[in-house]
Formats: sequence, structure tokens, C-alpha cells
Amino acid sequence: QDDMEVNCSGTLLKYRQKGDVNITIVVISNGDKGFQHEPSTPYEEATRIRNAEATRVAEALGGRYICLGQSDEYMQDTPEARNQVVDILREAKADIVFTLPPQDYNTDHMVASQITFQAVMLAPVPTIFTDHEPLAVTPVMYYMDSAVATGFEPSHYVDISDVWEQKCELLRMHKSQMVNAEKFGGLDLVRLSEIVGAYRGMQSRVQYAECFRPAPWPRARAGNVLP
Repeated sequence: QDDMEVNCSGTLLKYRQKGDVNITIVVISNGDKGFQHEPSTPYEEATRIRNAEATRVAEALGGRYICLGQSDEYMQDTPEARNQVVDILREAKADIVFTLPPQDYNTDHMVASQITFQAVMLAPVPTIFTDHEPLAVTPVMYYMDSAVATGFEPSHYVDISDVWEQKCELLRMHKSQMVNAEKFGGLDLVRLSEIVGAYRGMQSRVQYAECFRPAPWPRARAGNVLP
């Protein structure tokens, strides 16, 4: 429930600067194992707190948050999960989709990437039946940066220098995960993002940047649709 904020919240803030945009944040797992700083916390309480934090972030962005509730750290790519994401894309009339990279430190991230990869292609397919009508065209799909920028070769950079402080405000809304990230990896979310953002900024000759790579056909589109 914090990967979007770390990897692309600055880009979403830049979209908001450009004008009216509809933002839907989808998390497939329930986050119930993400209280390593307080391991006595019941799973149900961890889920409640993390969903509340993620909802607050989505609302601050003027968007909405959806959790599909799979068990944290044991996520599975199933037909049901794919169709859930397909239907959300259709309901949202998605035009651009950001997802986790296909290779990352956590298998949940890789499974989420795989589910999204397939769902984006299926969203306009009329023989896939969900509650909402198929999209007219396949959404554009970009992979976000990997955790701590490991093994990810970007092709596109977004300068987030002017929205950096706003991004930090969004990160701090994940109060539980600010502490949990420091317990797990030695850095809270703001410090982690500062290091990676400055590194990607150095590569693209700005102060802070987020980076992306387009997914292959039919998920790619000519031109740059990033802000």
C-alpha cells in the first residue's frame, strides 16, 4: 500500500498540475504482514490501518483507493484476480496504467505486475465478460522503478523537483509504513525516496525524478504521454 507513493506519486501530482485527471489506486494484497515493527498487531488491524492510510493518500490526490484483499506475501495470479483488475480498468475508463516491474525484490510485486500486464491487454477484449463494458482501446502501460532502483533500466524520466515536498507529504501519510520501512530496510519512505529520486534525477539532469519503461505491444503508444 505504499509502492505507488514511492515510485510514481510525483508523476501523479504532475498530471494533476496539467488539469483534470481521474486517479484510481489499486492494491491487490491486504497488507496484513506489513507490521514488522509491531509484530503483535493482529492481521485484521494491520489491514485496517494500512487501508485507511492508503485511502487518505488517494483522497489527497483527488482519487480513490481499491483493495482487492489477497493475502499479503502470498499473492496469486488467478482468473478471478485478472478479471477484477480488468473490470476496474473498464469502470475507470483507464487510459494510462502504472504497475510494478516484472522483476523486483518481492514476489507479490512480480505477481501484481503479471496480473496487471494481462489485465491491461484484456480490458478491451469483448469476449472477456465483466460488469463493465470493454474499453475502446488498450491502455498505455508503464512499469515503475524497482525497489531501491535495482536492476531497472528506465527509458523515460519525469522531473518531479517542483512537487517533491508534496510527494513527501503523501509518503508521511503512511505513518505505519514510515516506521515499518525503517525497521525492514533501514530507511523510512521519505529517505528511501530521496535517495532514489536524487539518483534518477542525476541520470536525467534534474534534482529529483521518477522513471519508467513502457510495456510491449499492445500496451505501448507512440509519443510521450507522461507529464
